[in-house]
Amino acid sequence: MAGYKEAYMTPIGERLIRELIERKQEEKKRERLVTVAGWITTAMFALLLVLLFSMVESNVGASIMQFFLSAYGFVLVAICAGASAFLIIEKKKSDKAEEEYTELRNEVVERYEEIWNTEQLREYSYALFEWLEREHDVNLYHR
Repeated sequence: MAGYKEAYMTPIGERLIRELIERKQEEKKRERLVTVAGWITTAMFALLLVLLFSMVESNVGASIMQFFLSAYGFVLVAICAGASAFLIIEKKKSDKAEEEYTELRNEVVERYEEIWNTEQLREYSYALFEWLEREHDVNLYHR
């Protein structure tokens, strides 16, 4: 595509498509971070629950308090809180990246006539759309 970009779209279209690809990559990166943060948070809370249930079943109520007052308990609770905070922050960033990508994608679809302003460019646009969907998971066929 890079060698024949003049044949596929106008310079404005090229900038929009490049930005669209970058935003899609950012969205995917954020989604992966949210997934990883979710698994880490779940694992840490599961570990915390297993520890609590094992202490409760052994009828050692005082040891629960001692555990959480010790350095190990504090670290475990801090990691759980930190993982939860990281998950919330990354989820917000992921939602923002998805919104920005969707807005730009809708703009490209709306400006189809402007970006591919001749019949020849419109013919090439379908090859470009297929390439974008295959290589970058960007669907410009419809909103």
